[in-house]
Amino acid sequence: MTDMAEEMYAFSRLDGAFERTKSLLWPIRWGVWLRLALIALLVGGGASFPNASQYSFGEGDLPPGVAESLPGIAPLIIAFIVIVLVIALLWMLIGAAMQFVFVDMLSTGDIHIRPFFGERLGKGVRLFLFQLGLTLILIVAMVALIIMLFGLSGVGPRVGVSLLVLVLIPVILILALLFGVVFLLTTDFVVPIMIREDCGVIEGWRRLIGVISARFWQTVVYVVTRLVLGLIAAIVQAIVVILALVIIAIPFILIGIVLLAALQAGNYVLLLALLIPYLIIAIPAALLIAVPFVTFFRYYGLLVLAGLAPEYRLLPE
Repeated sequence: MTDMAEEMYAFSRLDGAFERTKSLLWPIRWGVWLRLALIALLVGGGASFPNASQYSFGEGDLPPGVAESLPGIAPLIIAFIVIVLVIALLWMLIGAAMQFVFVDMLSTGDIHIRPFFGERLGKGVRLFLFQLGLTLILIVAMVALIIMLFGLSGVGPRVGVSLLVLVLIPVILILALLFGVVFLLTTDFVVPIMIREDCGVIEGWRRLIGVISARFWQTVVYVVTRLVLGLIAAIVQAIVVILALVIIAIPFILIGIVLLAALQAGNYVLLLALLIPYLIIAIPAALLIAVPFVTFFRYYGLLVLAGLAPEYRLLPE
């Protein structure tokens, strides 16, 4: 319990992270903000999109004649799924490389992507494979649990569903939390260790485990603090983004009202055309709002790691 009597880096490094974030982002330099907005887009800046997979389509949901034509368009559907999957994997790969680029940018003060991306692509591939492997393990574990529960619930469909809900939801939440902590520590600590030691993900984790063993309670406090701050930041960011999107939408709504009054024919195609310029403005605005959040948390993780293990200090004094 000696860690508990020491300086808690999870708390003492908050001011430093805030000051560094403020120094980098203020006064505003649009080149810096736009490059960091691209980083936020690729590494995750808190933006979320509706999950269409939460809705299950039934045969009655399809228009007449579509069900009969499904066998003919099945190859197109499969091709579309493959294309989307390839794009998603490529996006994840680039995002993994950007994790290293982001650390390089903050540690050197050179807020440019091109000088670092080629050098860090190899480590990005390793990180991508590690994250993909963890994701597949989580999916397989959940599928195996579902199959096991359905196999054990032969007493009836109602009891089976009840058992599935009672057991599956808490287990999924626990698994998601554990995997979330692994992803968090990988991003915040293992990535900088990989840069400092010029090693792979597994070796980076081996070195991090040594740090955690020596500073166990410090690490626990950091993880809890980081999760709580992340939740608060996500709520604040969501509120600010929603307000910004509403404000940006006001002129487009007014233009739409004028068009409806002028056309008097309900030509909604022209109204839908307003969506394109709206998105062109709204998406960058949402990413720019994310910039201070992602920058603060990356500084925060690097400063805490430097406190836990000074040999992994990457930020200048």
